[in-house]
Amino acid sequence: MNDGMVSYENFNNARPWWRTHIFTEIVTCRDGVGDLRKLLRERASRPFFIIDEILKPQRAFAPIFACEGKYVFDASYSEPRTRDVDRVVALLKNERGIPDAIVGVGGGASMDLAKAVSICLANPRPSAEYQGYGMDMERGPDIWVLPTLAGTGAEVTPIAVLRGPEKKLGINNDNVAPKVAVIDPALSAGAKKFNRFFSMMDCYFHHYEITHSKTSAPDAVLDSRDGVEIARSVLSQDLSEFDIDRAVDSAVASVLGGSSSIGGRVGVSHAISYGLSNASPHLPHSVAVAISMLACGDIYSDGGFDDTVKFLEINGLARPTGREYGIFESHIPGMTRTALGMEKLWLSHFGENWRDTVDEKFISDIYKRIVSA
Repeated sequence: MNDGMVSYENFNNARPWWRTHIFTEIVTCRDGVGDLRKLLRERASRPFFIIDEILKPQRAFAPIFACEGKYVFDASYSEPRTRDVDRVVALLKNERGIPDAIVGVGGGASMDLAKAVSICLANPRPSAEYQGYGMDMERGPDIWVLPTLAGTGAEVTPIAVLRGPEKKLGINNDNVAPKVAVIDPALSAGAKKFNRFFSMMDCYFHHYEITHSKTSAPDAVLDSRDGVEIARSVLSQDLSEFDIDRAVDSAVASVLGGSSSIGGRVGVSHAISYGLSNASPHLPHSVAVAISMLACGDIYSDGGFDDTVKFLEINGLARPTGREYGIFESHIPGMTRTALGMEKLWLSHFGENWRDTVDEKFISDIYKRIVSA
């Protein structure tokens, strides 16, 4: 836990602050790009980079954009789609050759794309056929990540979230956990306020819902209790200007968000958000969960709803609505079917008897509140 003793000056010597067992080696540092390249020279001979296009104007990332072996991904257009994965896999198999490390540089979208590409290089079917749980999959090239936003926890999770032709659902497999995460909080300095704010909102929602879970492992809940307090502290400030101390706190909270997600399970607002995401392909995940939380004030009346309203007000941001992203009443039946299928999340929040509360009417009433907002 970040108890105020971790500063940017000593971040590269920060002790492990998570309890849940993670699969990833965490490298804390103050020269993210430089340290990443140095470690790759020592441990990999043929790295291939997947990097977010939005980073191109930032000089810190010029050495990566100068590399021949790279795929530039426009994460602002959409979260990674299964066809993006299949395109990069085909490029590597048919033209460039199989690398020994896939390196995701950017926010959660770029990291998830790197994770999915790696495992799909080692398995024969299209990526959409691997969306889900419990599949036997071979390990692909080593996965490395360099996060440039803090909050998603994707730097340590064994999940690669993808938008498929039919659904938004992750490849959930231990073999998609990054082998190495190089974390330098200063790399988020060039991010827009909107991105820094909503990536930390994503972090807050993960932690908050896991602390309310009836099915999460004890260590995951403890990590989330630490994480929710750190995220709440960061989001209770105006994030208009980049601040390195907040960036360190955000990085700490983000890793906790990833570690707690390994043994933990989110709940209602995430279940509702998946329906929204399927209805609107360009709706960012963190915004979708915020919209959902704002419609769940009766369910999360002990803090989640009020905190979300407060964080938005402190940062001078309007409450996001479904209508802004093209979500209307006609989408309710489809969204309801999607959300009703998120059984693990309803079980997480309501417990074994979740069906006594959750049915099509319960879910559609939440979506009616969303489309009328």
